Amino acid sequence: MLKKKKRKRSGNVVQFPGTSARLEQQGKQALEEKRFDEAIRLYTEALRFEEGRQEEIKMALLIAYHESGSHDEGIKLSREMLHAGEGHYFDVLDLHVLMLIQKRRYKEVADTLSVLIEEGLPPDRYEHFAHLKALADRMSAKQQESLFKAEDTMQDKMMKLAELAKFDAAPFEEELIHLAGNRTEHPFIQTMALGLLREIGTAKNVTVRKFHFEKKVIPAVTDEAFSRPFFLELMQLLEQTAGQNNPALFEQAVDMLKQYQFLLHPFDPDFPAAKWAEAAVAKINRLYEPVEINEIDPELHKALALMKELDEISAF
Repeated sequence: MLKKKKRKRSGNVVQFPGTSARLEQQGKQALEEKRFDEAIRLYTEALRFEEGRQEEIKMALLIAYHESGSHDEGIKLSREMLHAGEGHYFDVLDLHVLMLIQKRRYKEVADTLSVLIEEGLPPDRYEHFAHLKALADRMSAKQQESLFKAEDTMQDKMMKLAELAKFDAAPFEEELIHLAGNRTEHPFIQTMALGLLREIGTAKNVTVRKFHFEKKVIPAVTDEAFSRPFFLELMQLLEQTAGQNNPALFEQAVDMLKQYQFLLHPFDPDFPAAKWAEAAVAKINRLYEPVEINEIDPELHKALALMKELDEISAF
């Protein structure tokens, strides 16, 4: 008679023979196919069963964390591996440092690598880690700099933010967050700051204050100004009401409403899109000839008043 294979028990989970090997193989395949979240799940499950290949599985899991952008989890695992002496030290350290850089923890990188460089690194690793330390030193220094000077004009600030968009705005994340929440700052500057926060993937709650509006947003998942549902509905309504009959008026209205939307972003006017579109058409018509505004429509008057306020703010 054939003997039954013994089943291992991991905690309260019964492990069937070959479970860990199968999970590890599936994790490897998922990693190769860039299905990183799936690889993380499979390797994490494999660690529950496998006792003899913990280091190899952890290294594969660390790579999956790095590739998936799960940097917080990856930093935690790599720190545990470094302290326990698991895996090839410098390979683990490399991933650890790269993930710290992704999290913009430059001082931590600089401090860690300073100690290692002083103690001595293998010749084949020295140049790589020295380069990362120099990068961390530069970025850490930038984090201490102030983006704007007291004497900067509105145009100076616009130019600096525009330049920053071409490079790495990450070192100035905290200052950009402050700009977004500073009601005394020009709304145009605030919108530019919010756009930069979106580009660098800021995932924390940021309080934005403009005009009489205030709310918390997560820049990384916030719509761009002209992708907001309100603005898209507004353009559709304007196309239906003016686009076919008066193309010149339509183009003027679109340009004007884009300017307003940018100033208000990430907020929308306190009016339905149809009323905002009506106010835009009325405002442009009044530029060419006297037009009677419906006196019994207080919402229309309020919308026009806000547009006037936005025009005055735009005149910088």
